[in-house]
Amino acid sequence: MIIEHVTGNTYGEEIERRVIEPLGLSGTSVPGDDPTIPGPYPRGYVRPGDDAPLLDITAVNPSVGGAAGGMISSGSDVNRFLGALLGGELLHPAQLGEMMRTRPTGGSDGRRYGLGLESKPLPRGGRYWGHTGDFLGYETAAGATVDGRQATVMVNLGPGSSDAQSDDIQAAVETALSRGRSAVSAE
Repeated sequence: MIIEHVTGNTYGEEIERRVIEPLGLSGTSVPGDDPTIPGPYPRGYVRPGDDAPLLDITAVNPSVGGAAGGMISSGSDVNRFLGALLGGELLHPAQLGEMMRTRPTGGSDGRRYGLGLESKPLPRGGRYWGHTGDFLGYETAAGATVDGRQATVMVNLGPGSSDAQSDDIQAAVETALSRGRSAVSAE
């Protein structure tokens, strides 16, 4: 609502103009009220109960989540976005600095949260920046380092998956971002 009030344009129009077009994100869209989901895409599933069979929920348009879930993107586009964001292609340095000003989340894992960005220590040293998200039928974890490495993992089950699924996709991102790092690394 703030974006629409300030710019006079919809959230989707501003994302298209400021992010999707400049970065050439061909696998990303903001479908808005269009009931169809642009393809290609994997089918999304939920498990409505512990012993219930999987239910295909692909046809639910994520725009019902508003700006919190109203985008569809590919893993490579998420990587491109995070690389561009951390690489200074989208924001002025002061604005990116504000996004990266974080506070501890209170957990023992070293996570910190800022303005839409989360940072977390890598197992073999250093930190990465990113975000996780889920919507009916899908779960994503994505991260990038300031030196240009990116990793995104997407699965097509949620809710109804185990806690292990979330832990595993987070571990996969961290492993990918840690590849080639020595056991001791300066932050």
